[in-house]
Amino acid sequence: MDVIFSFKNVRNTMSGKKRILTGTVLSCIICVILISGCTMLNAGNIENAPAATATTAAETPAPATPQSAQSDNTDPVLSWSDIYPEYDEQTKQRLIEEAKDEIVRIYPDVDRSTLDGYWVDHDSGYGTKVVPTAYGPPRIIFENVDDTSEKYMELQKLRSRGIEANVRPNIVMIRVDPESGNIVFYGGESMSWPLKEEIRTVSFEDSEDKCLEFLRKVKGNDFVDGKINDFSFCNIDTDANSENGLAFIIPFNTCNGVQYMYDQLYMQYDLILDRVIRYWDKLKDPELMTKLTTLSPEPTISKRKAKQILEEKLSESYPGEDLQIQYHVWNDFENNVLWYDKEELVYSQQPEPIRLIWYISFNDEKMRNEDSRLTTTAIIDAHTGEIISLRYRDIAII
Repeated sequence: MDVIFSFKNVRNTMSGKKRILTGTVLSCIICVILISGCTMLNAGNIENAPAATATTAAETPAPATPQSAQSDNTDPVLSWSDIYPEYDEQTKQRLIEEAKDEIVRIYPDVDRSTLDGYWVDHDSGYGTKVVPTAYGPPRIIFENVDDTSEKYMELQKLRSRGIEANVRPNIVMIRVDPESGNIVFYGGESMSWPLKEEIRTVSFEDSEDKCLEFLRKVKGNDFVDGKINDFSFCNIDTDANSENGLAFIIPFNTCNGVQYMYDQLYMQYDLILDRVIRYWDKLKDPELMTKLTTLSPEPTISKRKAKQILEEKLSESYPGEDLQIQYHVWNDFENNVLWYDKEELVYSQQPEPIRLIWYISFNDEKMRNEDSRLTTTAIIDAHTGEIISLRYRDIAII
């Protein structure tokens, strides 16, 4: 379960010393200060978004027709292949061995004999599954890694309720970035939730400092010291009948005051095991992102106009139908424009400037009758008005 995509069970708790800096949300991560003034700002927690609000299509009149996008430089001069060099086989094998050393340094309970790493030229980085792609940076992949501690096995025996078949070792996947040597993913395919009777050995407040200590170990003191005020923390409600068992941290990255949609770093800290049990660094190279983020951060069309464009598309596709479209804001980031840094666009051999977009959640009467929480999304270019992404009935724009 990748909790970053499951926001229903998250309750926000912020420490006094690490406050949210702004009120917007979603994407991005702690990172080195980007060139040309693109810096990391914590815009709030995706998980803490306010309850959904809905407006009907009739409540969204549209302003004037959009004009052409403004840009200082629309011709990116850098691609991802300029960032990552060509690796010969000897270099790859050396980097794989160095990656093993780094993994054991960060996770000392790892059985080194299970570190059978292999190289992929492109990795989209989706959780514990390796999907062959033609885009993305190179990665060193370690599958079926045994990271079982005595404490982990004790908890497994408790949680198994006496069923021996349910007592399993901690088998994880680990990804390492060959260029930086940093771990960029650690996690198992599944997690067993804490029981009510289990003792929380770490307080939520202490877990904040432990998360930062972990980041110092992985990414260095300079990285954390430069961004210490940009972190936000929250508890994850792991079970309706138990207290919180996990802490969660996620920071966000921005450029010119606008958040990237996907560039992010997060981790989960188990308050019982007293350790990070899932870590995902999806931060892209700052130089690359700076070169690709060249369009104006000011939208040419409003969100109201974007909704009108969506409604016109739906009316054309389903003439005569009263769809009764309603709009929802599940997360704060939906109120603001975003940089659309989808990986296959960023890691293209001939990248275009990262687009400014509106992210719109909506549903129709049929969806609401089935489940009031059901929504689908549209992504619309905030400069040109082009529908970049839309999945609705038989419409599949991706």
